[in-house]
Amino acid sequence: MNTKHNLLIVDENPYVVDILAQNLRNEFNITVATTGQEAARLLIQGNRFDCVLTELNIPFFSGIELTKFIRTSRLLHHLPVVILSNAPDSSTRIECLEQGVDDFISKPFNPLEVKAKLNALLRRAVTTEEGQKRSAITQTQPVNKPLWQQRSRILSMLLGDYSLSQSA
Repeated sequence: MNTKHNLLIVDENPYVVDILAQNLRNEFNITVATTGQEAARLLIQGNRFDCVLTELNIPFFSGIELTKFIRTSRLLHHLPVVILSNAPDSSTRIECLEQGVDDFISKPFNPLEVKAKLNALLRRAVTTEEGQKRSAITQTQPVNKPLWQQRSRILSMLLGDYSLSQSA
């Protein structure tokens, strides 16, 4: 039995979301968030996703900040993240990859390429997850150290205590 993967799409553009949903709905259960803050709340609430596909420039909590949030979480750090963006410069793409993004897809995009990249990431994620489970049996000390400063900033943004003037 081949079950569908759960995909979180984060984009405020309904046209982009519609194109992605039409092309991915046969292989993915799709949940849509229009802001990074909404996406983080869905993740915090315990919704299980196999992959996150996010626009880089989304309101209130950018794709990079969402990626940092995912990478600093003990429960979510394994979650593949793909950025969709129309950023023309390679320095932006490099920064995304250095911040923990698994792949970067430039807009305009081919929906079939997006599907192929997501499936490739998920194949690798399953293999990596199996390896981590095996090594966790022999591991005695935790590998990931919490990044409290980033976490508190992210949590304050999610809870609404964070003002835009503090982000500079």
